[in-house]
This record gives sequence, structure tokens and C-alpha cells, in this order.
Amino acid sequence: MSPAPISPLPPGLAASFETVRLLGSGGMGAVYLVRDRFLDRLVALKVLLAEEATPEHRERFLREARTSARLEHPHIIDVYRADETDGVVWFSMRYINGESLGDRLRDRGPMAVSETVRLLREVAWGLAYAHARGVVHRDIKPDNILLDRDSGRAVLTDFGIARDAEHASALTMHGHVLGSVHYMSPEQASGEAVDGRSDLYALGCVAYHAVAGKPPFDGSAQSVLVAHVTRALPPLVEAAPKVPPELVRIIERCLAKDPADRFVSADALAAELDTVLDQVVVAERAAADAAPGGLLSEDDALAVWQRAAQLQAEAAHRMERAATLRTARVSAAESSHDVTEQLPEDGFRVRDVEAAAVEAGISRQYVAIALAEMRATSASGKTASVVSARADRRVTLLMGTADRALSVSRVIPASPKETLQAIGAVFTTAPRNFTVQDTVNGHPLDGGILRFKVPRLMEAYANPFVGMSKENQLRYRLEQIELFDLNVTLQARGSAASPSCEVVITGDLRGGLKRNVFWDLSMIGGASVLGFVGAAKALAVVMGVGALAAAPLLGAVGAASLAGGATAVWYRWLFRGALAKAIDELNALLLEVERHLSRQHLFSGEPAPRRVDGGGR
Repeated sequence: MSPAPISPLPPGLAASFETVRLLGSGGMGAVYLVRDRFLDRLVALKVLLAEEATPEHRERFLREARTSARLEHPHIIDVYRADETDGVVWFSMRYINGESLGDRLRDRGPMAVSETVRLLREVAWGLAYAHARGVVHRDIKPDNILLDRDSGRAVLTDFGIARDAEHASALTMHGHVLGSVHYMSPEQASGEAVDGRSDLYALGCVAYHAVAGKPPFDGSAQSVLVAHVTRALPPLVEAAPKVPPELVRIIERCLAKDPADRFVSADALAAELDTVLDQVVVAERAAADAAPGGLLSEDDALAVWQRAAQLQAEAAHRMERAATLRTARVSAAESSHDVTEQLPEDGFRVRDVEAAAVEAGISRQYVAIALAEMRATSASGKTASVVSARADRRVTLLMGTADRALSVSRVIPASPKETLQAIGAVFTTAPRNFTVQDTVNGHPLDGGILRFKVPRLMEAYANPFVGMSKENQLRYRLEQIELFDLNVTLQARGSAASPSCEVVITGDLRGGLKRNVFWDLSMIGGASVLGFVGAAKALAVVMGVGALAAAPLLGAVGAASLAGGATAVWYRWLFRGALAKAIDELNALLLEVERHLSRQHLFSGEPAPRRVDGGGR
């Protein structure tokens, strides 16, 4: 469905439902997110568009409601009520807080194989239930599969809206064929009678699209219809080489031209997918373990745990070395009970390190950030290591901060998708000019980490006034604390009625602290030497004795200590000020992201985003 300006509900409906926002419109209806005034809950309200309210369309619209209402299944949309009010035909259904599979594929491209198999299995379960009750969906496509963010389930929607296959021409269905032609079975494209196996063909097209990033046939509507009937299936192994042969076989069987060559039922398809799922999970885990950084040494594992504990300081006391190693083994054995596999003897799998940290009370998000930082360090040719308590105390004493990570966050009144687009527009353009390095632990919209590289401001060393301009303030402060890599994570917040997104920026201060400690000690040493030499010579002249006499030497030692101490205090004050101002500038950067979104809404004519928490932190 394509977005359309929100329009008020008729007075009769407005008495029962409070409009929150328009979810979409297309075909014959518009779908609103509304609050049921009597039950005080959010529901999706589908309303037949006035221009489509012909007797035929009204009957087809009500048939969708009646068909869906007959089906009560976890993977089929729930319809609560259908009625006609003030001449407007409508029905209410469960609101799915999430996105469609179509949106997921458009936003983030092909899906992981295991994720695809799980989704296909759930849709097949829903279809098996519908087919057993004589209902053929006839319009299986990514946009009609909703992904529930709250439960993680796939939910089928738009039952019955397509047509009565026995009495309508496939090419005359307004708003249907053009939206579904890429997923239409040969018999449906030819106008023949269809049964449940037609839905399995369409689901095969969806599976092909999910793993390959595109449907099996593309082009004009007419050419795609002809291709479904006459052309051989483009080899999936070429479009998606990493898909395992077992899944390729299942998808190709779904896409057989002759219905008799497909699975006999959706139940049979679900059973095959169930068998393949364990194999796919094992293969993906093995590939992850074999990839660079897939296995961590004991020292690396300890470094990750220590870093994650720094990021979530309240769990640091639980991360003692011996206890953590024991926890890793126990957690690994418990978490892998469903898959028979041997624990590696020469290291720790990343998922075991994560499991141990979670059991110790540390969020997976912090473990992912710690791993991302370690991989960035390894890529630069350096080695991460566990920092001793003594060395850590020295850094705190010299630099005046116990922080080892910089973190700022802001809750922005917009969806994660809108927020991510605004981040891309603000972070990568002048005057920031950050560059995207990579994503870690999945796509940012799925909880992954987006990593940015901050360009160096080398001219600041030759011209200190460069950092005084407002445009260069952020880069200047990050240059001072030597922080050039930023991690950005997005977390959905708010509610369905008022969506928002928390943006968290983190940075690893340890490298910058280490380099600043080096320069601090160098400057303290230099100041002490100059103070010692200058005081010794001055006292020798005043006292009329040799520079190596006892009195001048004692005075010089005091002067050296004073000079060194003053330098240490000055450098500590300088670094703490730069750190505080860097945090202020990053908060201002997130505020600019919010303002960018507000300007977009202003000029697009859409409702302005509503703040739900009073600001960032």
C-alpha cells in the first residue's frame, strides 16, 4: 500500500474509533490505526474507499472480512468486526506492530537463510489451516506477510480480497494483478481454477525473493505472466549461491509449473522446512565460527567481557576470570541442546561469549559493541588485551576520568526507519562528513551496530583557531580525545500510536586515553627537566656556588616537582574539558537529526512528530 494523506473518518465511525494515523491505502481500501473507544485498544481499521464503493467491490470487500473472520490461527490476521456505518463499509482487525515482509526486503535486501526458513514454515502453517477450511489465499506476496515485532511471528493478511477465481479474469482485477503478478501461479495467470497448490507456488516466489533479493521473473506485467506459464525458472544457485541445496530443492519444487509436481499440501511443505531448519542453523553457526573473528582466544574473550562490563558498569563485579570461563562452558552446553555439536577446544565461540555475558547480567548490545571494537582493533593490526587494575587506576589519576566509553543517547519521535534515513543525511554530509565503515551484528533496523569513521582534523595542530569555528567543533573535540570511530545503535521506543526511536552513540575511549597518557607523561617529564635545570642554575647564581651543590639541587628537585605537577593538572583539566565538550557536541548532533526529521515533515505536509519523553539524555 502506498502512503496517502490522512482523512477523517465518517461521523458514525468517529464515534466508535479515534484515528491515530493512516497506515496505508491502495486497491480498494484505506487502513487506519485507530483506538477502539469502547475497548480502549489499538486496532487496524480497513475502510472501503468511496470511489471504489460499487456493489461488486462492496461484496468483495466484505468477503475479505468474512473469510478472515472464519480463520483463527496464530499466523493469520484476526478480524474483530465488520459493518457498514453511514454508507461506509469497514472492518476492524488486529493491529500488527511491525512491518511487512515487502518493507523488510525493500529496506534491507535478502534475508538470512535460517530467518527465511522460519518465516516460510510459519506461513505454510497458516496456509495449511486455511486450505483445510476451503480457503485459498490467491494473493500470497511479501506485502501480505506481516512481521510482528512483539512476538516475532509472521502473520498472513488480506484473505479474500483478490477475487473469485472461477468468475473473474486475472487481467481485469483492479489493484490486484499489478501488485501480485510477480508471485502468481501459472494456472492463476492463465485464468484456470486454482487450489492450495497455487498458494504454494506463490510462496515459492516469495522464498526466491527473500533469499535472492528479487522475484524469479521481472519486467512488465504481461511479460511476467507469460514467464510464469512458459519460461524455465532462473537457477536459484546463480541468484543466491549461498543457499543450501536442501532449501533450493524445496523452493524449486514449490515453483514447478505443473501443480502435481509441487508439494501435495502446505502441511507437507512445512514438514520439509522443519527438517531443513536444523541443518541450516548448524551450517550458519559453522560458517560464523569459521569466519575471521568467529573464534576468540581466552585472552580475547576476557577482553570482550571486560569491555562489555565497562559499557554496563553495574555488572563488572560479576566478570571474574574463573567464574566467567566456567559460565561460558555451562551456557554453551545449555544453549546448544537442540543441535548436536562439539565445543571447540582452541577457543570460545562468539555466541558462547555472549551467552556467558548475558548470564552475568550484561546486555547483548554491549557485548556486540565490545566485539565490534575488538574487530576494528584487530583490523588495524593491533591486539586487544585485558587492562590491569593498576594500569587502569593510573589512567584515571592522570586523565581525571574513570570513563572508558563515551555514550550519548536521544529518543527521537520518529520510526527507526525514518530515523536511520535522517542519520545518513546528517552524519555523512558537511560539516561532519562521517563515512560509514560497516554494520555489525545485523542491519541497524534489526538491532545491529552502524559504525562511522570520523575524519581527522589535522589542520588543528598547525592552527589552533580552526577548532573555534562552530562547524569544526565536533571534529576538533573528537581529535582532542582521539576518538575516530563511533558506533550507532537504534532501538524502537514509544508506542504504536506514537512511535519513537532511541539513538545511542558510543565510542571507545581506551585508545585515546592511552595516547593521551603518553603525551601527558612526556609533557610532565619535559616540564620537570626544564624546571629542574632552570631552578638549579638560578639558585647557583644567587648563592654563588656550583650548580651541583646540595642546596641548588634540592631547590631544583622542588621546582621540577612543581612544574611536573602543574603540567599534570593542566593536561588533566584540558582532557576533561575536551571530553565534556565532545559529549555536548554529540548531543547537538542527535538534536540536528531530530530537527532534520521535523523539517522533512514540515515540507512534506505530514503530521509533525510528537515527543514522548521530553527530550534526550
